[in-house]
Amino acid sequence: MKHKERIMNPVFRITVLLSCMTLSLLFCKSIFAQKIIPNPSFSVIRTGTGRPMILIPGLFCSGKVWDETVSHFKGQYECFEITLPGFAGQPPIQSDSILKTIVNQLADFIKLNKLTNPVIVGHSLGGFVALELASSYPQLVGDLVIVSSAPFLPAMSMSADIPVDSSRKIGLQIKNGMKDLTAEQIGQYQKFTLPMMIHDSAKISLVAGMAVKSDPLTQGEVMYELFSIDLRPEMKNVIRPVLVLGDWISYKKYGATHESVLKNYTDQFRLAKNLTISINDSSNHFIMYDEPQWVYQQMEDFLKH
Repeated sequence: MKHKERIMNPVFRITVLLSCMTLSLLFCKSIFAQKIIPNPSFSVIRTGTGRPMILIPGLFCSGKVWDETVSHFKGQYECFEITLPGFAGQPPIQSDSILKTIVNQLADFIKLNKLTNPVIVGHSLGGFVALELASSYPQLVGDLVIVSSAPFLPAMSMSADIPVDSSRKIGLQIKNGMKDLTAEQIGQYQKFTLPMMIHDSAKISLVAGMAVKSDPLTQGEVMYELFSIDLRPEMKNVIRPVLVLGDWISYKKYGATHESVLKNYTDQFRLAKNLTISINDSSNHFIMYDEPQWVYQQMEDFLKH
């Protein structure tokens, strides 16, 4: 196992012809998203050419949180931005386990589209989905980029030693508190929490707009599942290299330090066979928004090997 730490301080068409071309491209993307997998629960936007890369967003978010990342990598990678069911206007689904259903459908997506070992990039909840996909279908995926996420998120946000039974009870309380929220209440909640997660006010407004379109029952259920599933033992099944990009500065007032967060990540991923950890000392939770150039450099250095 190796640890790599890098710290960097702090980031229409004019003619009718071009307009028609744009509409044609959008139409093709729409058809692609419809046919890419039978009855998909998630939506997909494909951009670029090259090695496949699947990008999964976090709670309340659409795949658009990865737009700038896709713009950076689309010259070398065929990027697939995922919007999960019940997120940012995407219709919700009914399932005993929403996250497991998503993982299984992502595996089908990879197989049906003959994507050879795609890079899987996930932020927060999306990072957890990426890890569950890699541990359940290790031969299908390629390198993993896990942004502000871990195999057992309660051990990051609460105590590293919290048992699953205890965190599950907390998750149930969170679910019950979220399931009946109105869009207005979600918007008010986002106004309070997002400034602690994102520096840029324009990005805060963008994510808040996604959140108010999200299904609260879905958001509550996936939070419950996150607090009920401990993937740390499953990291032994992850055979591909893993890059973990971590943040901590938002939680400094709660006692977090660079060293404590690095140790938590190290402990959680200790069974992973090929691990690189990089901690950013200036970013909030949405590292790809707060420190995009740092994220791109970390990913490029990791993926070229």
